[in-house]
Amino acid sequence: MGTSDTAVDPVNSLKRGFLNAKLKSYMWYRTRPNIVRGLFLLVIASLFLISRVNITIEFSSDTVTSATESEEIKRTKKVMRLKELLNPRYPILLDLDGIRDPNPVNLEEYKKELFKENMFNTWVSDRTPLNREHPDARTGRCVERAKTYIPVSEMPTVSVVFIFVDECLSVLLRSVISIINTVPARVLKDIILVDDASKKLENGQRLEEEVMTFDGIVKLVRHKERKGLMIARTTGAQHATGDVVVFLDSHIEATMGWVEPILDRISKNRKTVIQPNIPAIDFNTFDLAYDVIDTPDAHSIMGGFSWDMVFRWKSLPEREMKRRHGDNSVEVLSPTMAGGLFAMDRKYFFEIGAYDLGMDIWGAENLEISFRIWMCGGVLEINPCSTIGHVYRQTFPYSSKKDVGLKNGKRLAEVWLDEYKEFFYQISPPAKEVDMGDISERVALRQRLQCRSFRWYLENIYPEMQVPSRDFLAHGEIRNMGDRNRCVDNLGGWKPPSRVGMYSCHGQGGSQYWQYMKYTNEIKQTHNYDYCLDAISDDQIQIASCHGQKGNQHWTLTVVGELKSANGKCLSHDGSFIILQKCDGSARQRWNWGFVFVKPS
Repeated sequence: MGTSDTAVDPVNSLKRGFLNAKLKSYMWYRTRPNIVRGLFLLVIASLFLISRVNITIEFSSDTVTSATESEEIKRTKKVMRLKELLNPRYPILLDLDGIRDPNPVNLEEYKKELFKENMFNTWVSDRTPLNREHPDARTGRCVERAKTYIPVSEMPTVSVVFIFVDECLSVLLRSVISIINTVPARVLKDIILVDDASKKLENGQRLEEEVMTFDGIVKLVRHKERKGLMIARTTGAQHATGDVVVFLDSHIEATMGWVEPILDRISKNRKTVIQPNIPAIDFNTFDLAYDVIDTPDAHSIMGGFSWDMVFRWKSLPEREMKRRHGDNSVEVLSPTMAGGLFAMDRKYFFEIGAYDLGMDIWGAENLEISFRIWMCGGVLEINPCSTIGHVYRQTFPYSSKKDVGLKNGKRLAEVWLDEYKEFFYQISPPAKEVDMGDISERVALRQRLQCRSFRWYLENIYPEMQVPSRDFLAHGEIRNMGDRNRCVDNLGGWKPPSRVGMYSCHGQGGSQYWQYMKYTNEIKQTHNYDYCLDAISDDQIQIASCHGQKGNQHWTLTVVGELKSANGKCLSHDGSFIILQKCDGSARQRWNWGFVFVKPS
């Protein structure tokens, strides 16, 4: 699986050209054998062709079909031929002619430019085989469970939808080929690529030429202007023809056996929506993190959320671990999903309302569909026996409108959160002024589907979710009463260890939103309930992982607004950072919370 920064081996190029000849040749006419090695390569190629004659003849005979042969048989034979031609034993490397600089003046700088363009190591990706195969990621129990699945001949067909904007071509093609190589030929109906108005040269005519080589299995749909994730995925589902639609990000690689457990579950309950297990593909080396797939803790997480309507991964609660009886192959009932990769019955997708097309670009749509699934009679699972690797970028290489998250969150809150929407506005005050557009159609959808209340969801699906009015003593900004224009701020340090200081109060929530917990007396950050305010010393207070042992993370709010640490000293500040000082009753040591639910002691 190792990759190299050396030039493409001409022997690989010849193999690539031959293997794709039946697919209109993956641009064979573009390959240029090295003149110096010409004679040598000619001999190698001749031997290679001779060794493959029988297979070529077999392919030719397969293409002769009778007039009465069904379309499903024809399609299945196409996929089978594709699988043989894309066999990982014969690595296919992307022809970089016309899309990359063959002789950059400064190679290292050029690599950095490519990295910045995609926010992953494009140089390595371009030199990694498009048709590589990953070892079987399934655990022993998953292999045993596979014996109980319905036969492949009875499984529903599947369409896979990739949406993308300015995606790296090698990553996109590797994603597509991994699907062809891992989905049974009888099951794979089509692969839909939805281009959401890309501007990159490699996503233009070159992509169209590559799509043609897949013999009709892959379809390319283009938007003339950027529509965003919700509309693009809906477009893909509208063009799909399979019984089940699988939505995937465009920088993934599927492993063997990923689709069968999904189709088996959906065939038993068409209202089951499934997210696969998603280990990381290293954004720098493009190695798949196998070490996290088959460990005791590999499947011990589920989806959650915070009240600013952002998805969060959470540890499995004890009730769910008991339900699974310690069997890591058993599906996880997840309150929410990350949203990048999931599968569901295609007709059910539209019956339940598809996506909220009033939302912009992306953001909160995964929580909206998660709440809707559970509240309207569906089931949301994470399937540990289905593994698809995903390239987690350091950050996004593209931008979107500044208030998209607030608009989408507001639409979600107004339609689905009922009386709990007040907590969204408390944590995201600017959302009150954002124009969310018309939501009457989504409100009518909820009524038509006879969906349950959000209180029901919290009590039955996600009882561990912390509710401010129930679980907090106070929350919101912490404003200093001696300097009323300054608030406690994480100063951009969202993860530990990071020092906490003072900053002008901005009323936007985010870095200045804190939660004072009712049962533990911890002060937590809103975006991650696992991080607490920790007084490691009198002159240094920082964000640290919550340990639940009180001590440096235990705070007492007094009636005059003091925040006392376990050592009896009071929270104060030195103008830049928050510190601990001997309590003196001064305004500098008194704090005003945005919302207080219980009278201080």
